[in-house]
Amino acid sequence: MRQQNDLGGLPAGDLEIIDEDAAPWAKMLTAIHGAIGSRGHYNIDMMRRSMESLPPEKYNLPYYERWMAGILILLEETNLLTRAEIDERMEKIKAGLEAKK
Repeated sequence: MRQQNDLGGLPAGDLEIIDEDAAPWAKMLTAIHGAIGSRGHYNIDMMRRSMESLPPEKYNLPYYERWMAGILILLEETNLLTRAEIDERMEKIKAGLEAKK
């Protein structure tokens, strides 16, 4: 059975190249990914597997959002953080951002 990431042999359309600077959160995500990986908690193969195992509705997310989904899977799998800890921290960040408005 072909997974959503397996596009070999399928017809392809034009490739749209968009040269834009990544959002600050995406740059931070890249730094977090590098820091966690450099400390041996996971590697590029694990990251690829986590993103390729996403369900179709998540696999079609934009690039950095797909990265985020993959990293969340690995944070849980490696017991670095639980989903509850991640959600709790995100709520604190959102509250802080709302307070600044």
